[in-house]
Amino acid sequence: MRIHRALIVLCFWAMLCQAQVSKPGQVSLNEVREKYDAPFTRNLESFDCAIDFSWKEHFTETTRVGDEGTDEELEKIFQPIRNRVAVTRQNVTVSSGLSDDAISKLPHGGMAEFLLEHAVQKSLYSWLPASTNTILPIPDTPVIFEQSPSSYKLAFKINTSDIEMVFGPDMRLKNATLKAPQSDHFETSFEPGRQGFLLTSWTMGEDGNSEPGHRLIFTYTYQTVDGIQLPDHVAIIRESHHEVWRYRLSGCTVKTSK
Repeated sequence: MRIHRALIVLCFWAMLCQAQVSKPGQVSLNEVREKYDAPFTRNLESFDCAIDFSWKEHFTETTRVGDEGTDEELEKIFQPIRNRVAVTRQNVTVSSGLSDDAISKLPHGGMAEFLLEHAVQKSLYSWLPASTNTILPIPDTPVIFEQSPSSYKLAFKINTSDIEMVFGPDMRLKNATLKAPQSDHFETSFEPGRQGFLLTSWTMGEDGNSEPGHRLIFTYTYQTVDGIQLPDHVAIIRESHHEVWRYRLSGCTVKTSK
């Protein structure tokens, strides 16, 4: 697993926020944005959690490559490592209490630990656009809304590239497409939460291929910590490699602005 695709996702949505087009939208973006739970736009500054993950359960549904370690190495060396993750509106940092050099001296170059860290970072970087509301254009961005009996379509341009976002009748984002020489496409699902819609799944392609069998699928459930909805159980499916990663965030603490 690698982080660079997650960074591309964030850059894509950051580009949305800078879009400029000539025709004004027919529906208020403020109304749409207010329907989403984005704790980093309120008073959340950061949160820190323990990562609960089982290597034994992991390999009941994931194809084993062989460079992760033996059963004994995973149980006695890698499973006892206590990972934590710290999340801000810009960064996802996984800490094992070990330096990269120390991890690389573990069996198989510490591959198992590095894979887990990448999986956690990838999934939470993909969650950040929803938690910061950068998944949607900024208020007052000129856009064009088209309404049908079952959906809304939002369209605008980034330089010479066309952007289309499709919403359900209650304004839950369903998918978005960047139409360009190298196009990109994302599909999402949201569920109602205490503060608005919560991201429950994000599906994207690998290497520009979003066909079934080549997708990354992230799913999220939520927990409430000091009144803030944070990810609880997270799953990542990497179809091309038959990988499934599941972990839980526990013992979370939050830092908020006064």
